[in-house]
Parts: sequence; structure tokens; C-alpha cells
Amino acid sequence: MNRVKQYILREAGDFILRLILRILLILSFLGLSANAQTSQLHLSNGDRITGDVVQRVDGKIVFNSDFFGQIVVAEVDAAVINIPETPVESLTGLPPIHNKWSSNRSEPSSGIAAHSSDPSGKVSPPESKWKGKVEFGFLNQSGRSEVLNTSLRTEAEHQSDSDSLRAIGRYLYGENSNIVASNRQDVSFRWRHNISEKLFTQSLTSYTRDQISKIDLNLEQNASMGFQRHADDQQKVTVGAGLTIQYRDAEGVESGVNYLGEVFQDYTYKINGRLTLSQAINALYSPNRRVRSITSNTSTSKLTDEAENYKVRFNGSLQGQMSERISLNLRYEYEYDNAILDKNTRTDQRITSSLGYAF
Repeated sequence: MNRVKQYILREAGDFILRLILRILLILSFLGLSANAQTSQLHLSNGDRITGDVVQRVDGKIVFNSDFFGQIVVAEVDAAVINIPETPVESLTGLPPIHNKWSSNRSEPSSGIAAHSSDPSGKVSPPESKWKGKVEFGFLNQSGRSEVLNTSLRTEAEHQSDSDSLRAIGRYLYGENSNIVASNRQDVSFRWRHNISEKLFTQSLTSYTRDQISKIDLNLEQNASMGFQRHADDQQKVTVGAGLTIQYRDAEGVESGVNYLGEVFQDYTYKINGRLTLSQAINALYSPNRRVRSITSNTSTSKLTDEAENYKVRFNGSLQGQMSERISLNLRYEYEYDNAILDKNTRTDQRITSSLGYAF
């Protein structure tokens, strides 16, 4: 029965791998044969929309997007950047070329009337909507060793003038020589409220379950304050600190509620129209130690150990946009949790590549 299962998994993995490679080949072909020049509409709330400028008239930009259709926005609330469809610097490894704001602000009217949101002619910015992405990664190796790794990640964001919402879900599963090497599910929801242009408050709720680390339930609720700065139109830096309430139910670890101080930092760099580099790190520490209890196989007595309760997480990603919806993603993730009973599972690090679809 196990051989049949291995055979089915191997054949399914080979089929999926061949399918992904063919899709990537077709998408790359289409990307290279696309138009040499396109445009991006940069909105004041940070959104970027790919498409073409229809017209500029009376201080308004009429912009056409395949995804959103035709929209109208005031020039003071947006800017247009012309970007190469296939940036040369991304292919040759040269430093990124910084795009300049489009200087053609006074195109003569060609008879195309601008759309307005009311009879008075005032233009309202387009309504903000939820944006999301699904990433799927798969690896199947057979022969000298049997390896099966699957990763699924979903992310959704909503941006308004003063609030930013983000939800992330992740599922990781892996086998090595038919032994489960990873089995983890986690979900998080973040709400940021802008107090001013640079200051914000943040609430982050997260849930984690990890079979390998023997964490049956880990709930965390964070409240913090942060500072954000746009170094330029391409870079954004965020730092902050706060308090986290943690509830954990895990094997060999004292269950209950604990309080941890937390610091965090995020960085985003839009290298060019297609490549985006993101990085995030946060560290948690509690002055209250966690009690780890170990049952001896030769005795009914329990060996106890008080461990420092701290955790460090790092996430770095490079996203390559193949089209408006399809992307290739390379991620490096690292986590160390000193309160876990088994010292061999306190560290979790992985490099994953995945195919993403935006919606």
C-alpha cells in the first residue's frame, strides 16, 4: 500500500512539475513578445496600477487598466511612470534605473471627455478594494532520496486613507524518506491605523499549530505603535514596538498566558517595474521564564528546566512580476523559539520558490 501511495505521489508530483515548467515557459514567451513600453499609475495611498494613459485634461488623468477598466484621478493625487516591459537591468544585473515622473502634464485635448464623479466636475479617487495573492510551491524528489515539500500561502490586503488591513494564511508540509519533516499551519490578521503621515498604531492577531515542534495551539495578540518613512517613491521603512499576549499549549511546556515585549521592522524596495524586495523581522522577549518538563524513560520523576522565553522571526522575499497577475516568488524564512521543548526543533528555516496569482 505504501509503494502504491509513493508511486501515485511521485507521478502526481512529476505531472505538476512539468505543468508548472510549461506554464512558466509560455508566460516568459508572452512577456518577451509584449509591448516594449507600458505605464504605471502611482496613487497617493501607495497603490500601483499598470495600464495606459488615455488623456490628461483639466488637471485630471484618464487611465485605462485591463483589470480595473478606465479610471479618472486628479494629477495632485497620482503620477504616471513609464516603465520598460522587460527591464534591461533586471536581466543583466546592473543597478536599477530610477524612473522619473512623467513630465508631459499638458497634453492637448483630443476630444475625449474626462469622466467625473459628479456634475460639478470634481474627481474622486477610485474606491479602495481588497487585493490578494495566492502562492503555491511544490518539490518532489525521488531516486537516492525521497523528498516531498508543499507550501501554500494566501495574502489579502485592504488600504484606505487611514487604515490598512492585511490577512495571511500559510500551510507547510514536507516528507523526507517517508518521514514527516514539516507540518505547520499559521494565520495572522494585522490592522494598522495611521495617526499621522508617519505615526501609526497596530494590532496583530496570530494563530499557529506545528506538529513537528509539538505546538498544539499558539495564540498571540499584539498591540504596538510604529513609525513609517518613505525614503522615496520606491522604498518604505517601518519600525515599531509593543506588547504581545501569548497563550501556548505545547508538549512538555508549561501551558498558560505570558506577556512579551516585541520590536519589529519592515522594509520594501521596488527595484523596478517588475522586481520587489521585501524584508521583515520581529523579536519577542519575556522576563518570565517558561517551565519545560521532561519525563525520564527510566523513572517516573520529571526533570524540569526553566527556559528563557524569547523568539526571533525573519522573512525576506524577492517577487518577480511576470504579468499583472502572475508572479514568481523566492522566500527565505527563519524562526527561533527558545521555549520549545526539543532543541532540535527550536530553529526553523527554509528557502521556498513559488508561483503566485494575484486577485
